[in-house]
Parts: sequence; structure tokens; C-alpha cells
Amino acid sequence: MAYIIGDDHEGKFIDTSVAFTDGDQALNAFLAKTRAHPDSIVKATWFSGTQIPPEVVPTKARITEGDTLYDWRTVDGGPTLVSARFKDCVEALDPGRHGFFPLIVEGREGVVRPGPYFLFNVVGCIESILEADSNFIVNGRGFVPNWGFERARGPWKCAMDAAVIGDRACWTELRYSGRWFVSDRLAAALREQGLSGFELKEFCEEVSI
Repeated sequence: MAYIIGDDHEGKFIDTSVAFTDGDQALNAFLAKTRAHPDSIVKATWFSGTQIPPEVVPTKARITEGDTLYDWRTVDGGPTLVSARFKDCVEALDPGRHGFFPLIVEGREGVVRPGPYFLFNVVGCIESILEADSNFIVNGRGFVPNWGFERARGPWKCAMDAAVIGDRACWTELRYSGRWFVSDRLAAALREQGLSGFELKEFCEEVSI
């Protein structure tokens, strides 16, 4: 089993806004000049599975609205802030594979919040979606190299090749981009630790073929 992970839009989670205080110009410049993958014409994003060098990642942020930080929060501009406990869950299953960049977070009054906190980057892009067993339509295949899937009308259904996923705890999909996927093992670990701020959204079946 796998899930798409994203923001939990319950009020107590989204009432807190966080913005970078030292700017994200270097990060944006890196993404603008970097391809998502070596054989892609598409630019890299924070959700393309691209490895991002730490020297371009902002290191300071401040809470601009609200007060409480949970284990997951999207920072203004796109990157995702996670707690040390979230990082530990990922590292226990996917050691050394993904990017965790230390982030100093200040409250609205400028006082540093106890952490640590990290900006999280899922590294790795695969093609595991089984088209015949999923409810997607195809956009651009045969015309552009970066063709992709789009959710079709009707019930959500996404089947994935378990052999392609392998032992990954987190990954991105080449043909269904802009999303982070997590394995059921990671989902279980996050639940067991009682972590919050995120939602495990569409369920995806991992199929052995």
C-alpha cells in the first residue's frame, strides 16, 4: 500500500503561516536552471524528486501568522517544514536517501522556537503506476517526452508495481508529478508516533506482477 501525503487543511494546522527570513533567491535560481531529471525538459521543483544542494536552501524562517507548529507545515514558497520526529521516521526506513535541511524557526516576536526543524525534500523519481489497473487519463503521450497521467472522472484508483517501488519509504512519480508518495510502512510509523499536520490522502495499491 502507498499514500499521497500532503497538508492537513484542518484549521489548527493551517492557521500557522511560516515564511523564510533569509530569502529563497538561491533556491529559486537553482530550480530555474536545473532539469527535474537528466532526460527531462521540465524544470526541477521542490516536488520533482530532484536532489537539492544544501548551500541553496534557506536556513531561517519566521512564523507570520498563528503560533503553533506541528510535525508538518508548508512554508510560503513551497518547501515543507517537518519536525525531528518526522525526520526520524523517514530516516529509520530510508536512511540517507532524502534531504533534511536544518531550519531555524522564530516566533512572531523573533524568539527562536525549540526544535529542531528541517526542510524536507523527497529524493527519487520512479515509474511504478500500472496504467491498466488505475483510473487515469493520459496527456501528451507520443507527442511530448514529459507526458503524464491525470486523474480521470469516477472513483480514485491507483495501482503501483511493488517491484519498482522496492524498499522506498518516500518517492515521486515521473508520470504523476507534483506529489509525494509514502509507503504503508512509513504511514504506519507516522501514525504510531502520533505525528500531525499532514494528511495521508489517496490510497494506492502496491501490486506484485
